[in-house]
Amino acid sequence: MLLALVLIIADSPILITEVMSNVRGPELTCGDRNEYVEIHNQSADTVDLSSYRIWDFDPAPPDEICPWTNDSILVKYPAVRINSTLIYPQSYALILDREYCSPDTTGGNWQPYAIPDSTLIVTTDETTICDGLTNTDPLILYSVVDCCTTSFGTPYDSLDNFPLDPGDGISWERIALDLPDHSSNWHPSIDTSGCTPGRANSVANAFDLAVDSQSIWFMPAVAMAGENVQIEVIVRNLGLSGTDEYRLTIFDDANGDSIMNTGELIADLEGLWVGALASVAHSFTYEHPAQGGHLLGFTVEYPNDVNLSNNRAFKLLIVTGEIGELALTPPVFTPDNDGINDRLQIDYRLPEVPGKLTISVFDTRGIRIHDICRNEPWTIEQGTLYWDGTSSRGALPKGIYIVYLEYQYHDKVTRAKKTTVLGR
Repeated sequence: MLLALVLIIADSPILITEVMSNVRGPELTCGDRNEYVEIHNQSADTVDLSSYRIWDFDPAPPDEICPWTNDSILVKYPAVRINSTLIYPQSYALILDREYCSPDTTGGNWQPYAIPDSTLIVTTDETTICDGLTNTDPLILYSVVDCCTTSFGTPYDSLDNFPLDPGDGISWERIALDLPDHSSNWHPSIDTSGCTPGRANSVANAFDLAVDSQSIWFMPAVAMAGENVQIEVIVRNLGLSGTDEYRLTIFDDANGDSIMNTGELIADLEGLWVGALASVAHSFTYEHPAQGGHLLGFTVEYPNDVNLSNNRAFKLLIVTGEIGELALTPPVFTPDNDGINDRLQIDYRLPEVPGKLTISVFDTRGIRIHDICRNEPWTIEQGTLYWDGTSSRGALPKGIYIVYLEYQYHDKVTRAKKTTVLGR
């Protein structure tokens, strides 16, 4: 039966959107009276919840959803809906513990929630919701009439260690209503009260896009006058919801006022999809920047961003008239997969092609530890290669390393070497 319920979960008009299992205060004195399950009717039709059952997979049988009939709740919440199991389209309902309005105020925190007007209040046919919610209880809510189901806590995946304790007085909130019940789609409430019963979840619009100078790459790192520069910018999403509804602007801050003025815009790029706690790379070609220094500004523009302090970064691009065969950037790279300076950029320029190219890495004892390329036929006069701080034996320890270039063409040989620092 459980398998059949889970298989059709995505088609349910009713969703579990928030669960309060760890009520505020000591468990021995506060008990379970403030536990609740929030549900949302995402359909265009009114749904009768009287055919629904809720179950936490404990041995006790599922609970029936019943109308709330204790009108003492109207003293504090005069405009909520009671004596009904009809949940209107695009609206919320709260499954409350039957003792929520109990006059026993032991442990404090009596009727602690701010429940919006028009919220439907329902309860179960037992004294508690299931046999009392615990921090590790998954839940399933299903209809015995049309088999629609919704779940919390991924009951179909017993190995993901979810749910767990979100913190005292903090609820689990669903991030995206259009995504399934997965541990990545739930997050402890970030509302100052610790929960959002009967209203939009605090984590649903927690957007925070960021850009910083250490996630900006120029290829080549130092350009020659007249050549193009490929720019790669990593936009990071520090928030809990994915989006592509932003813009990335790049400008040449010619007057150094940190503001994009008329004539300074280089590129206006549409956002690429970036998931929660993920990053995405944007690329752009800056054609023939003039010789000299260019302070480039990078701005992420997103109207729903909750933190605008990390939406702008600057990085200096140097365009010179002459450059050697080898350039390394950054001076210190840290390949720890945090999206910042994870690789060493190796820019090379060759006197002419074709020839045979070797770029190797040595330690400070002069021992060759890694070949990026070795005696390979080469037909590209200038370009960029990368090193991730590993050799054939795996990750290398932090320290100083020497990058050595040797290029053979016709009867000539050119050589260059630069040092870099690998940090961890």
